[in-house]
Amino acid sequence: MRMRLGVVLLPLVFAACEELRTPQALPPAVLTTEASHGPPLRAAVAATTADFANQGANLAGQPAKAALALARFEALELEVANRRAWPSISPTIGYAMRTARNENRAAIGAAQEASSADVIHALGLVSARLRANDRAGAAAALTTPTFEPGGEVTLGRLGEIGPLPAAEQAMAALDRDVRHLDLDAGWSGGGNWWQSGAPGAITDGLGRGY
Repeated sequence: MRMRLGVVLLPLVFAACEELRTPQALPPAVLTTEASHGPPLRAAVAATTADFANQGANLAGQPAKAALALARFEALELEVANRRAWPSISPTIGYAMRTARNENRAAIGAAQEASSADVIHALGLVSARLRANDRAGAAAALTTPTFEPGGEVTLGRLGEIGPLPAAEQAMAALDRDVRHLDLDAGWSGGGNWWQSGAPGAITDGLGRGY
């Protein structure tokens, strides 16, 4: 499946309940990764696993990286819940991912009832704006009621993110299962994007439009 540049953000408009019920035609933009590191979905799993490993040491004091890691985790949790790329994945992975997602949200003040699309979109913007040295713009992306209290307070929490053990354990488990699926040819075959990646539409892990 070839992904058009102009529609890479399409999944971000769906409500959370719809995201969990209905497989989507395109992946969330945060799941696309730099072109040189292999298939985007596998690369996202590997990168997110590494981000949360060792008690999140790679994220300490790096709010832009933390925001992207948390956005990717949310997007991967949706992929697991939708069972689109991995229909045969262990159900326990889904439970672990949802538990960890809730822990992640509590750590930064994201509302538990917020739409996953809203959280993913906002954290993607935060990461991009921080890398552009636009701290005010990053804080402005953390709006209520998606984030409580939001703004500079939530931005500060991203800069002081501590260990997130549920996310570390869930990503380690997902990474193991994906590796097993690779060995067993257990992918769904849902389009070329999953296996080999789509050309273009990739800018530093976020996709064009941020």
